[in-house]
Amino acid sequence: MNKKKTILIGSIIITIILFIDQLTKFMLFDKNIIISEFLEFTFTKNTDPSFGIGSNNIIMTIMVNVVILGLIIKFIKENELEISLLIPLFMVFAGGISNLADRLIRGYVVEFIKINFFDFPVFNFADICIAIGVILIGYKIIKSIIFER
Repeated sequence: MNKKKTILIGSIIITIILFIDQLTKFMLFDKNIIISEFLEFTFTKNTDPSFGIGSNNIIMTIMVNVVILGLIIKFIKENELEISLLIPLFMVFAGGISNLADRLIRGYVVEFIKINFFDFPVFNFADICIAIGVILIGYKIIKSIIFER
């Protein structure tokens, strides 16, 4: 895919994910809404790196985020990638940017989606995009390894 199309696709995906994530965080800021016994929107401040796992060192977390985002940009710029890999990379990038923006502006990430039928950390739309992106990238890698044999 040529660089202009890559930039256009990336810009669209990043804009949509940033908009949805920041809008939902704004709408649910400081709220607690029970949807059902299994799902609720519960405002939570997350100072940890990922899903509540890790240290509360915000400087280290920001530095790691910036390095990962930089590596994604470098990988996209230096490689001719198929759309099936570009989309998940941009999903991870956009989710990372949105959570990084929270950390820089607020000092924490706004989390609000709480699933009550098993013990799982509270998360947000950006986290969903990151997780789906990573799963799709993993799938693409495993698929290419299997078919290259």
